[in-house]
Amino acid sequence: MEEYISNYNSSEYKDYLDKLQIYYDYKIKILKKIEKNKDTDGLSFSETNDKFTLNYNNMYLEITKPKYKHIFNEINKIKKRKNEIKIDYKELQYRILHNLNNEADYKKYQKIVDELISLDNKVKELTEYYIKINSVQNNLEINNKNNINDFTKELEQLFEKINTEKDSILTRKYINDYLEIIKERNNLKDNKYKTIDFAITKLPEIKEKNIKSVSKKEKPVKKPKKVKKTNDEIQKNINSKLKKKIKEKLENTSDKNLNKLEEDIKKKLFKVFRFKNEAECKSRSHSADFFTKKPELIELIKKSPQIEKRLPSNYQGMNKNKLCEELYKL
Repeated sequence: MEEYISNYNSSEYKDYLDKLQIYYDYKIKILKKIEKNKDTDGLSFSETNDKFTLNYNNMYLEITKPKYKHIFNEINKIKKRKNEIKIDYKELQYRILHNLNNEADYKKYQKIVDELISLDNKVKELTEYYIKINSVQNNLEINNKNNINDFTKELEQLFEKINTEKDSILTRKYINDYLEIIKERNNLKDNKYKTIDFAITKLPEIKEKNIKSVSKKEKPVKKPKKVKKTNDEIQKNINSKLKKKIKEKLENTSDKNLNKLEEDIKKKLFKVFRFKNEAECKSRSHSADFFTKKPELIELIKKSPQIEKRLPSNYQGMNKNKLCEELYKL
């Protein structure tokens, strides 16, 4: 088992995977040249059951493939062999128990017992290797699933805030946060964790000369022609930049400071009223300085669009107590 784990984690195997990618990258380049009828002198590749070979100008690469065995195929072969020799095992066991055996039967019986023990040990070794080599992958996959679940809970909480928040600036912030978390969760969902179901019985061999990776050329981005903007477009651009600045400021503001900011905004809006809290708003004490009748309250609200747009559309039909409650929900 330790040999299999060592082979899988070896620098030789990692180098093999890197060089194999280089081989395929240059193979694609050669095939594209052939397709376009371009000169391919000094360029060639070949593949056999055991080797990959590449010639590309002054580069040379020869990869002797590693030897693998599929864990579960190997276990099935062992089980098949066990079933075959168990027929002789049972027959010899019967002969020995009933004194029908000779000296040669004892030796044959012991040989079969030794082989059965050896086969069981091989199954145990392969199973332990499979569990150990995949334990890291399993942990990564579990952590990934837990992170996805955490993001899902966070999205549910944000969705609730978006639906209940009255302040338009905070609502925009929650929406932006929601969209960012959706992106992060989708990235996690794209993660793939492959199960390792093979063992390397012989490491690969590599011969190389002047090898370098294929450079990935980025396509130049065509700049669109500048079109003169209209006054409306200029104003939209200014508003967009302003919104961005507000968003950045909000993202760098603590919850405590956000709550203070919200309270400050509310105080400025409520300066039009004589009352200072919900109890004074609901008060029926005509002699109190802060007393406000419902018709007067509605007129004050109409003169304050920032307050009116945050209230339910049917606020004028509410009784005074209900209207005061809605005001102090803002």
